Amino acid sequence: MTGISAPMSPLVLRTSSMLAGCLLAASVAGQEPVQDDYEAACESLSGNARSDETVCIGVNISDGMNDISAGLAATNKFDFDSSRWRLSESVRLAFNTTEILADEALFEFEADELVLGELSGNPVVMSDYIEERDIPVSGTAESLEYDSRSSTLRLIGRATLTIGDNEFMGCDLIYNFGDKTYNSGTTDDCDGVIVRLAPPEELDDPEGQPEIP
Repeated sequence: MTGISAPMSPLVLRTSSMLAGCLLAASVAGQEPVQDDYEAACESLSGNARSDETVCIGVNISDGMNDISAGLAATNKFDFDSSRWRLSESVRLAFNTTEILADEALFEFEADELVLGELSGNPVVMSDYIEERDIPVSGTAESLEYDSRSSTLRLIGRATLTIGDNEFMGCDLIYNFGDKTYNSGTTDDCDGVIVRLAPPEELDDPEGQPEIP
């Protein structure tokens, strides 16, 4: 493999499905490439011009909606019209009010947008916020599937999903980050969903409590 050494300062790559190699060359030469929807910044990188495979250390990726960071990333090609990125070491995916933390991830880009993601960890941790009710949402799982087309996060294997003070436990839980809904999946290995509901808040005024006959 032929290595490409990056400068001491972070190397910023901006590209779309057009000539990624030309934009990379312009960035290395100190010229500012034209801003596009996709941006990747690496602390250092190495690549193979024959296969377009590239490895980035200390990577930050943005497609205009999603922000991704990791200690290490490898991609099959710098053509974000159709590419796959494998990330490891403190993987983070953030968009809108949602954040996901994982140990490893595989992301797929189509038409310069992140469409699918498979994340794993010990555990994978997700968080969100429901502004209308002013309550947090959190979840953990052995693995998590991200699908931008259905706006869902699927928590798989020893999964928990907490909505406010209520906790749901199972092995296949689905959270829709678009309309803030949730449901259990259809995995055959599941024994159902365990629900822990928060008790109602006690009244501050004892005199206002109903009498027990």
